[in-house]
Order: sequence, then C-alpha cells, then structure tokens
Amino acid sequence: MNMRYLSFSVSATLVFFLCITSVALGDMVHIRVETVLATDASQEFDNRLTGMRSQLLAFRYSAYRLVQEERRKVEFGKQVNFSLPGGRFLQVVPKEYVNEQIALHVMLMEGASPSPLMSTLLSIPNRGMLFVGGRKHQGGTLIIRIGAAADTLPPTIIKTEE
Repeated sequence: MNMRYLSFSVSATLVFFLCITSVALGDMVHIRVETVLATDASQEFDNRLTGMRSQLLAFRYSAYRLVQEERRKVEFGKQVNFSLPGGRFLQVVPKEYVNEQIALHVMLMEGASPSPLMSTLLSIPNRGMLFVGGRKHQGGTLIIRIGAAADTLPPTIIKTEE
C-alpha cells in the first residue's frame, strides 16, 4: 500500500471524526413544554390552544385552558427541568438525533425529594410534539405537550453517552 495514500486516509478519517465530535458537542435542542388544564366544568376553549385543538379534543373534555408555557434551549445529553403546576416538574434530556428524529428521555417528577412518576425514552420527529396526560389537578386533568426542534442539519447523527 502506498504510504502517502495511507497517510491521507488516516488524516481524512481523523478529520471526519473530529468534525462529528465538534458538531455533537455544540448542537442545541429547543424544548417547549405547554401545560393545559382540561375539565368538564364549562365549554371554554383557550384561544392560545387553537393550533392543537384536534389533538386536545381526543382527550374528550369540554374545556381546555393553557396554564403554563416554558421554552428552553439545551445541548444534547444535558438535562433541562420544567416546573409544572401542583409541585411537579418535568426533566427532559435530548439523547440523540438520527433520521430527523429526536430521542428524548422524559421523567415526570413530584415532591421535595423527587421520585419519578413516569420515566420513558421516546422519539419524535424534529420540530414535532407529543402529548402526555393523566395527572389530576384542580378538578381537572393536566395535559402536557412536549415539543423539540434541533439546530442540527440532517443527516448528522448525534448520540450521547448513557
């Protein structure tokens, strides 16, 4: 094998891996958490929720009100916390980005010495969202919408250590 070719191959491989590492370390994810109180106490539908009306109606309540909205920017592999009504909070860790999908580790926590009420690893499309519902609050049920959008450009593959 030609020594010059081998040297070029090793250099090109090293540059490739260094580029992947620098992209992975700097890539950010925009996380958005919206908390909605769903009840059967009235027929009110909060105008700020119009864009998600069809998804919310699947929960089969008669009234929906946005009670909280937070947005944060976080690096892949780093944890971000969101306060929720009723002394709960949501921990979100973006784990990887593959094929325009963002894998998130999501934990719903409660109490002064938090214990997880829910812990799951899920994958959503980049710029997508999901709904989590079921916790009782003030005579209704809290529905949490989690959205994520990565700053990275496809087909970058980002994986974080466990």
